[in-house]
Amino acid sequence: MMQIDNAVKKRSYPQLPNNPTAGEHSGRDDDQEVVRQKLIKYLGVKEMGKLSEKLLQDACAVKLAPKYAVTKASELYTLWQELLDSPNWNPFKSVIVDDNCQEEVIDVDDDKLEGLKMAWGEGPYNAVIGALVERKEYNTDGTGDAFDLWNYKEGRKATLGECVDCIFDKVKKLKRFHLTYRSRKTMCTATDSMTQ
Repeated sequence: MMQIDNAVKKRSYPQLPNNPTAGEHSGRDDDQEVVRQKLIKYLGVKEMGKLSEKLLQDACAVKLAPKYAVTKASELYTLWQELLDSPNWNPFKSVIVDDNCQEEVIDVDDDKLEGLKMAWGEGPYNAVIGALVERKEYNTDGTGDAFDLWNYKEGRKATLGECVDCIFDKVKKLKRFHLTYRSRKTMCTATDSMTQ
């Protein structure tokens, strides 16, 4: 028995490398994309290219009385969402990068964008710029055909790790709810049998 214990103690087990890409195989990106698409289908997601209404509401709340702020924020949202969806407004310009490559960027000198920034500040301006960037990145016109997992706290795409954490949190809450419900049901049953 003593020899087995010593043999087990002396045995060395391979350590996992600190490099997260170690052992990567060619299909890993494809696998991650499949997982990402399934998570998008079943978890809360952000519709890419849509205007953030919250930033407009915040700006209106600062400049207007509460009874007018909500209405004005709704009007601004509708106006700018329609403008974003309009094929007639194209606030982009082409620039040359690296002496030969042409790239399309947002024209920050666009009259409508400048007017929005002057009238309502950085928040609404950044909301419109963000929607424009997302539309370019996801190649969408904002009609609801591009979704992605989103970390709302940090204002960016969610990582797969964050999504897994979210799923585990939901499972833990569900387990707690189930256990609480079960214990209440048991208590009710015990109380009923005592009263009979």
